[in-house]
This record gives sequence, C-alpha cells and structure tokens, in this order.
Amino acid sequence: MKNTGASLGLTALLTLFCLVSCITTDPSLGSALVPSSQDITIQTTTLDLPLEDVRTIDDLQSRILSSATVGSFGMELSSEGLMSVNAATDSVAWGRDPSVRRIYLSLVRDTTLVLQDNQRYIPQNLYVHRLNFELDTTHRNALSERFKTAYYDAEPINVGGCIYTGADAWSVDLKKEIGEELLRIPMETRDSAALFMKQFYGFCLRTDAPDDAQASREGEGRLNVFNLSSSYLILSWDYTDEDGFRKSSTAYFQLGQHHALNLYRSLKPETGTDDAILVQGLTGAKPHVSGLQLKQAIEAWAERENILMENLALAKATVEFPFEYNGDRNQFDNYAAFLYPCQRTLVDGIPFYAPISEINNTTLENGSLDRSLLYYKSNISLYLQRLLRKDADKVTEEDDLWFMPTFSRHNSNTDVTYYYADNRYYSLTRLNGTGALRHPVLRLTYTVLK
Repeated sequence: MKNTGASLGLTALLTLFCLVSCITTDPSLGSALVPSSQDITIQTTTLDLPLEDVRTIDDLQSRILSSATVGSFGMELSSEGLMSVNAATDSVAWGRDPSVRRIYLSLVRDTTLVLQDNQRYIPQNLYVHRLNFELDTTHRNALSERFKTAYYDAEPINVGGCIYTGADAWSVDLKKEIGEELLRIPMETRDSAALFMKQFYGFCLRTDAPDDAQASREGEGRLNVFNLSSSYLILSWDYTDEDGFRKSSTAYFQLGQHHALNLYRSLKPETGTDDAILVQGLTGAKPHVSGLQLKQAIEAWAERENILMENLALAKATVEFPFEYNGDRNQFDNYAAFLYPCQRTLVDGIPFYAPISEINNTTLENGSLDRSLLYYKSNISLYLQRLLRKDADKVTEEDDLWFMPTFSRHNSNTDVTYYYADNRYYSLTRLNGTGALRHPVLRLTYTVLK
C-alpha cells in the first residue's frame, strides 16, 4: 500500500508526541553541585531609605573654564562670575603720552537658564567689580577661605547703563581709571600672564540680591552664562607716534583663560519636608544619605529577620525617589534628567562630587527621569556591598551619598563615556518626602547562605 503525505505527517506527529510525553522533570538535577549546608533562595525586601536630611552643597566644584555665570532665582540661588584678565597679544606698545579713549567689556552670551519662559528677557542689573586678590588653583569653590570675606571692591567700576535683558551680547563701559591703570603696566609685565595677573587681579560679575526672601516667588529670575573665550576687555587709547602725530589704537585682553570661577550660593535652604523634597541644581539642596546610617539600617533589618550579616549575600540594591504628576504636561520641564548618587572626595584638598561606579554599567538603573512609573531609580549594588563589608568605625563621610543631577560626555575618539555631577545647569525637581505614601525606598534582592 502506498503511503500518502497526510498519513506520513500523522505518523510523524504521533511519534513526536510519544517522545515528548516521556520527558520527566528531575528536581534534584545539579543538587550534587550545591553544598548540603547551603540553601539558595532569592528573596526581596523594601526598606525605608534612611534619608538623613536635605543639604545645600556650597563646596560644589564650580571651576568651568571659559564661562561666567551671573544671575539669580529669587532667594533660591544666586551666582557670581569671577575671571582673570591677561593681554591677548604680546608686546603691546602704548606709545608716547597715551590717554584712554574708551575701555569696556564685551561679553557674548552662551546660554540662558530660566525656569519660566516669561523670565527669559526680564531686565537685570549686572555689575562689574574689581577683584582684590589673585585667583589661582586654590580657589575652586565657595568654601575657599578667601570667599568668607570681601573679595571684590565694594564700588562697581561699570558706568552708564548696567541693565541686561538676555540679549546675545552685552557691552558695558568701565571707568577710565581702569584703562589708565593698564596703561601704566610696563611691557615686561604685560607680556607675562603670570606677572600680569599678580598686578591686575580680574573682575567679578554679579547681580542684585532680592530684597525679601519671603517675597520672591519660586522659579522667578534668570542665570546668564557668558562664553569667556569669545568675550574680551577692550581698551582704546590715543598716543603720539614717533613723528609727533596723535593716533589711536585698540588692545584686547582675554577673560578667564587662566582662571574662571562661578560662585553659586543657595539663599533659601529649607527645601525638605515630610511630604516633599525640593532638589535644586548647581549648589542647591540635595538629598543626603549617611553611609553609616544606611549600614546601620540594613543591619537592624537583618537582626529583626534573624539573618547573620556574614550570611547575607546581596544580589541587587536599588534606590527609588518617587514623585507625583500634577496633571500639568509642563511639570517636568525643569526636572533633572538624571538624579544619581554621588560621593564627595578630596583631591589635593579640593572637594569633588562624582557618581558612584555603577553608573558606568549601561545595563544598570542610571537614575533617569521615569515619566511612566514616576520615579528616579538608581542601582547601588556594588557600593552597598562594599559598605556592608566595612567595619562601622571605618565608615567616613566619603561613604555618604548625595543624590545629584548628573550628565555624561562621550569621547568619539576613544569611544569612552564619562559621567559627572552636573554643575552647569539649574534644575528644580520636586520629590515625595519621607512621610508620603510613595516615599524614598531601598529595594534589596538577596539570598541567605546557611
């Protein structure tokens, strides 16, 4: 009898069914590889995050080459831009009997930082002051001893209008006495940036501080970021040439090419309550978690669960900072794009904040703004494993966590991405506080070895 295609297919299907139905599951498979003394069970738990407080960061590193930030957001934040000055070209000859025709600053705007669009072009008074000390590498943040006293001359040196409305550029005339001082500087000093900066210290740009902290409304104001690499101090003068004729010339002076420092100051630090936490960018308030308290909180939980710390094996640890959606689609316009734990370290005596190492692993939670689940989620697994291995008396403030806005830069030549605490832009993020229904938590995935 000849088999048809249908009968052949039916025969093959029945054979396959019989083979599959004969497969059995052996739950003991591989048990010989696991010591009988150890029972591996993956578990999870959620702990309240021991959020110690919300702190401002006055010592946030703020030395950004070739930029000066000046302005304010009410009493929430203000910024002053400090910059060195040096001759743009060598061997500038003043001629005989030089006299100042005009001296002025020409500043080019790089970025405007606003929290409300209607504040982008508001008028602000900007003032130019003479620094009364030489900027150097020891002055890198607002906690430097020099900034606890008067560090610029009280009287502004700009003349005429000092109103700036956020345009692409801003020019302001300075008192002629500044130009006359420059004309008296000998050539050998002008030709050396190091010698010049010891004689002519530079400038401080600032704006008015609000009169009343309580009267200022949240988000009002503007920060102006000027590109110093495209900005100059310009001096025009008249002189007598070798033939006895009066002529005019112009010299340019570089701003901030050797030292530029932005001093951010948070003037209204009360930004944390049981119901809400207001996280500010730049030197503003940040959630702060003590490394020691975090270690103690986990040890207390382990004790309640009758878990010996030496038997606790962490597989994953994440921190969640929830927030609520208020129905306004523009709510998140000023929220930080990333909110990630950073640690404070001292480098040559200078404090720096840097994200913990987990941020380099792109498969882990990176603290990005999650508009769907309404939280920031950060992975701290390696950090927490190292912390728990430390003896309590070895835990220091450098083990504390500061949850800060972060940003990344990719080097296309090396194909390496670098991550930094964001000290460039101002953000305003409203999180749920410790007393809210959805509050900051620590989630652990772990096993207990027996």
